Amino acid sequence: MNLFALTRDASRRVLRIPLSADIQQEVTSMFEEQEAEFRSAGQQEIAFDGKYKPDDGESLFIADYDDLDNLHGAVTNPLSVPEISPSTGEFESIKALFLGRSDGAKKIALIQNFDKRKIISNKGLSLFHSANVYRKVEGLGLTLDTRLSVVLEDTKLSFFSFFAARQIFDLSQYYKEATDDDLNEFAGGKFVHVGDVANFVTLSDTWIRRKVALVMQSAILERIDLEETKKAAQVFGIELNTTTVDGVAVLVLPENKPDLKKVLRFLDEDYFQSVLSSTLHLSNSKRQITV
Repeated sequence: MNLFALTRDASRRVLRIPLSADIQQEVTSMFEEQEAEFRSAGQQEIAFDGKYKPDDGESLFIADYDDLDNLHGAVTNPLSVPEISPSTGEFESIKALFLGRSDGAKKIALIQNFDKRKIISNKGLSLFHSANVYRKVEGLGLTLDTRLSVVLEDTKLSFFSFFAARQIFDLSQYYKEATDDDLNEFAGGKFVHVGDVANFVTLSDTWIRRKVALVMQSAILERIDLEETKKAAQVFGIELNTTTVDGVAVLVLPENKPDLKKVLRFLDEDYFQSVLSSTLHLSNSKRQITV
């Protein structure tokens, strides 16, 4: 099976990673082992609705996922896919690695998440251990993950973590907007403070309801350190306010719509800073912003 990269570059969305024959076999075996682990860990499959968080032994799936990036096409006809350029810029655009196969009429793609931390850079000096000594890593490289993030069988997309799957694919059309009950649950949760819940529900338009649904589903507020998050937000000119409730620091949501949208956009990780140029961007449009 051939190894491919799924990138953020619309003009070079899928690229082939050429491997020597022995490494290709080793990578194939590794992905097959990870597939077996994936299926064993998620034997109970639950249709994704944007709200349910799977327990141990459960996985989520979208039955009618549209393979817009044509992963199956790359697997079927690998020589039609351009090879990846051995450059830092191209490697930094990778968001997933995948390979696949056909089981009869069924097409299967096995997909790992990827980020810049998995790049073995030729900047500085990287060493690896071989034959009792450490040797220099020559050229650019990458590290494969120890688990699969997503499996795509025909049009069925299976995953455990919505957050991880959404780093790879645009799943916006598959989740529901937050209802009034959801908004009240979010506003009354232990991670945020809303001064006027009725006003929060009233000003929540379709965009806000979708963002709230995403923030709730990703459980990002359960994982972040608020003080560190406040510092990160300041880079983009966003002020996050906190207060203490029952001795615990919580995030104060703005009561006006423009500021609320900025905070929700930040929590949904729409903002990012270019690694190469340090310019600030909105990920949905990739347009540079000023602070």
